[in-house]
Amino acid sequence: MSIHRRHLLAGFSALGLVGLSANAAALKQPYQKIGLQLYTVRDAFSADPAGTLQKVKALGYDYIETISYGGMAPAALKAKLAEIGLTAPSAHIGLNDWQTRPEAALDDLAALGADYAVLAWMPPEDRKDWKVLGEKMNTWGALAKARSLSFAYHNHDFEFTKTAEGEMPYHLLLENTDPALVNFELDCYWASFAGHDPLHILQKHGDRIRLLHLKDKAADGSMAPVGEGTIDFAAILAKANDLGIKYGFVEHDNPADPWASIATSIQNLKG
Repeated sequence: MSIHRRHLLAGFSALGLVGLSANAAALKQPYQKIGLQLYTVRDAFSADPAGTLQKVKALGYDYIETISYGGMAPAALKAKLAEIGLTAPSAHIGLNDWQTRPEAALDDLAALGADYAVLAWMPPEDRKDWKVLGEKMNTWGALAKARSLSFAYHNHDFEFTKTAEGEMPYHLLLENTDPALVNFELDCYWASFAGHDPLHILQKHGDRIRLLHLKDKAADGSMAPVGEGTIDFAAILAKANDLGIKYGFVEHDNPADPWASIATSIQNLKG
């Protein structure tokens, strides 16, 4: 057992999880709803949506976060997930959909049965006026709320690089969005890659963070399966539990072997 996995298990002990059998996973605890962001297995999901979802379930995941509907109507995907034993509480929506068809995209998520609609990525050409983006996010958040959904913004590393005026985009988004309309999905790897401790971010801004992306950072800065790198997930998960953050989604952007990567992450997380 690696030192990082020992740290994870120590954190689970603090949550009252050690002592459960391996099959009685931490998912039964208030926060420990560990899902998979399907971007990690995007090629497999594109080629064989149903087969991919069945493999995800077999590895021990009960939740997914979508990037597409696998060629199905949202309601049909919801039915397929139910058949397999999965649910999709969160979904990523691209910036173009937010800009050109937000209501239709949100209606799709409502049909999927999701709780969170996430703005997933900002192309370089759109990283200019963060205050204006915050205002747009308030509008999108209001559209989501009207459908009993919650809007969230997913960070990468660039939100932690100061602007020419010396302001940090992540802070600008926090300051220029309505907490009643806009939440955040903290990507622990990208925050750490940018030089910021995800635990510190949770401690400072945990009231705005409702979702986590769980991927580790190796000593050389590259991505690693959860529990195989340098990020203190024991402390992060314990704090997330205190904050009432319900879902954490395992992700790895470009693993050499996606299935081995997500199998390692769920094994380390569940003990």
